[in-house]
Amino acid sequence: MTRLFANTIPKKRKKLLFVCSEDWYFVSHRLALARAAQMRGWEIVIACRANEAAIGLREEGFRVIDLKIARGGLSPVSSLATISALWKIMRREKPDVVVNIAIQCVILSVLAGLLAGVSHSVNMVTGLGFVFVSNDRKARLVRAVISFILRIYAFFPSVGVIVQNRDDHALISEFGFSGARLSLIKGSGVDLQKYIPKLVVREDESQSPKTAIFVARMLWSKGLRELIAAIDLLQRKGRRYRVWLVGDVDLANPDSAAVSDLEKWQQQGLVEWLGRRSDIPALLNQSDLAVLPSWREGLPKSLLEAAACGLAMVATDVPGCREIVKHNETGLLVPLLDQQALADAIEALMEDDTRRYRLGRQARIMVEEELCDAVVVQKTLAVIEAGTS
Repeated sequence: MTRLFANTIPKKRKKLLFVCSEDWYFVSHRLALARAAQMRGWEIVIACRANEAAIGLREEGFRVIDLKIARGGLSPVSSLATISALWKIMRREKPDVVVNIAIQCVILSVLAGLLAGVSHSVNMVTGLGFVFVSNDRKARLVRAVISFILRIYAFFPSVGVIVQNRDDHALISEFGFSGARLSLIKGSGVDLQKYIPKLVVREDESQSPKTAIFVARMLWSKGLRELIAAIDLLQRKGRRYRVWLVGDVDLANPDSAAVSDLEKWQQQGLVEWLGRRSDIPALLNQSDLAVLPSWREGLPKSLLEAAACGLAMVATDVPGCREIVKHNETGLLVPLLDQQALADAIEALMEDDTRRYRLGRQARIMVEEELCDAVVVQKTLAVIEAGTS
């Protein structure tokens, strides 16, 4: 009787703690993963800066803890405050696995987890950010500190890493991560039911200006300056395209453009700055070409969404971008910082509808087969659950 009763006692649900800087970023990049983990029986807790997006997360049954994570760098004072807050959360919540999203959360939260006795952490290096592409003195110093810390973390068997492209895989392996502790999973996935190609080609395309769309934070390292210069070159040549900039400035980031820059370019008729928008699928379906001349990426969500919508793409031949833009297959790659090559590539695709449509169709097929939510979430859950077996 006692044995029978014991078998009816429900097992305690395993707890998964996500650590992310912003609630809106979590919704954009990792909501599908959280939903899938919840369906598998995990209790989901999300520590992030809780604003408007946190309301929807709580409505889905996730617990959201407001975490005032430091912005604008890894200053010692603000970093210690964040580590202390995370240590307290982990001691109280006792998660079975912690998933840290993006490099700043990785650096701060892994240390908190080690101090709190967390048995397993999965660390998503979604791109190595401004400090790994800039050569100014401060960036080089921060890069050296981050590299040193990652080498230290590599000594701890409980710490695993997921990267999004082959270049970052090679770099992180140099820090000492290998085998089952280092996984390559391309991107964060995309909802194929939400991001779909437009059903019909506009009949008036030859009459109205074609539209290029740039979706990103307004950062110099996203290639913003090169894009503006390329559009200026095209206009001087008589090629006048509509160019949408979709995204906010990030004034806590030293890499951010100023509002005055964007207003000036708009007044000059070079671009239309739309700010951050929630209707990205609709904007993509009104666009003809996606452009991202970034300096370095993990695997850019903006290009992933554009490819899902069947858009051809122009991007720089750098880590991350070349994982999704296959030259002459799904788009065109151009050399880093080459304004003329960027202008030429934009013009080549804008002026050749047949080629542009062909590349866009192939981009959609690639996403369906390799990069959609179903594929990425399954692979990521396998890594997370491997640490609890």
